[in-house]
Amino acid sequence: MLFGCGGSQPDVEKINLNLSFDRILLDSYSNPRQLDSALNSIAERHPDFFPAYGGPVLGLFVGLDSVPPAAVWSRYYFDPQVKALRDSVNNRFEDFEPEKKEIEQALKLYSYHFPSKKIPDVFFFLGGFNYTVVALETSIGIAPDQYLGPASEYYAHLPAYIRRKKDPSLLPVDVLKGWLESEIMADSMALPVTLLDHIIQFGKVWSVAKRCFPEVSDSIISGFSQQQLEFCSEHEFLIWNSLIQDQKLYTKDPRIISKFMNEAPFSPGMPAESPGKAAIWIGWRIVESFLERNPTEFQHLFTAACAPEKLLQKSGFKPTKP
Repeated sequence: MLFGCGGSQPDVEKINLNLSFDRILLDSYSNPRQLDSALNSIAERHPDFFPAYGGPVLGLFVGLDSVPPAAVWSRYYFDPQVKALRDSVNNRFEDFEPEKKEIEQALKLYSYHFPSKKIPDVFFFLGGFNYTVVALETSIGIAPDQYLGPASEYYAHLPAYIRRKKDPSLLPVDVLKGWLESEIMADSMALPVTLLDHIIQFGKVWSVAKRCFPEVSDSIISGFSQQQLEFCSEHEFLIWNSLIQDQKLYTKDPRIISKFMNEAPFSPGMPAESPGKAAIWIGWRIVESFLERNPTEFQHLFTAACAPEKLLQKSGFKPTKP
C-alpha cells in the first residue's frame, strides 16, 4: 500500500533555500594544533550545538572538570577506535553529495507545501552511537555513524529490529522526520498528550515525509520491512482494535504510550510479525484517509484546524473487520 505519492510533483527547482551543509569532526587533522583550530571554528559556526556536543552528546566532560578542554578533545579525537569509526563513516559516505541532494530536494518540497515554516541548515557529526538526530533552533544534525548498514560489525550486538534501521538509505528521510518531530514537540499547542495525539501527530510526519520524498518507498518512510508493512495492511483491524481496547487511545499514561511509540521487536498485544510502532502506522492511515477527503487541508496539517481529534472525526477512518 502506497501513501500520498499519486499525481504530478510540483516544480521546485527555482526555490532557493540558501541551505548550508556542514561536517563536524569528520575531517582528518594530523595534530592537536589543527584539531584545536577546527574546534574553534566549529564553536563559531555552531554556538548552540558545540557545548552540547562535548557534553551530553559525546559525554566527554563528565567528571573531568579539572582537565583542560583541549586535552579532552584531543584524547577523544585521536583515539584509535574513534579514528576507525571516522574512517568507516568517510569510506561509506565520502562527501555526502547524494545525501545532500536528496535532503535539499526534500526541503524544497517542504518549503513549497509549508512556505511559512523554517528550513533548517544541516550538519553531519560523529556521534559515537550516542545520538542519531539533534534538532536545534535553526539547524539539524545527524550522525552518519548510525547508518553504516545493517551488516556493519559496529551493530553486531544489536537486535535485528534495530540493525534494520541502520541502513544508509534512511538517513535523508530521518533528517526531515527529525526536524518535523522537533517542530511538533516545540509547539505547546501541538504537543501530544494522549496516545491518539501521538499516533496522529507522528502520522502527520510520515505523510509529509512521503510527499517530500515521493520516490522513496513506504518501507524507508516508516522504517518497517516490506513484510511488516504487509502485516500492517492485512491486520489493520487488529492493530486498531488493540488501540481502542480499554480506552487506550485516549490514555495519558506515559507508560502505556511508550509501549506503543518506542522502538520494539513487535507491538503490544500483537503477533511477533508486527512491527514496533505499528500504532504510528495507524496514525498514518488516519491522516491519509483525512487527506483523501480533504486534499486542500494538507498545507494546514500542523494547525489547530487539523488537531488530532478533529482530524480523526473528519477522516472517516474505519478498518474493516476480517
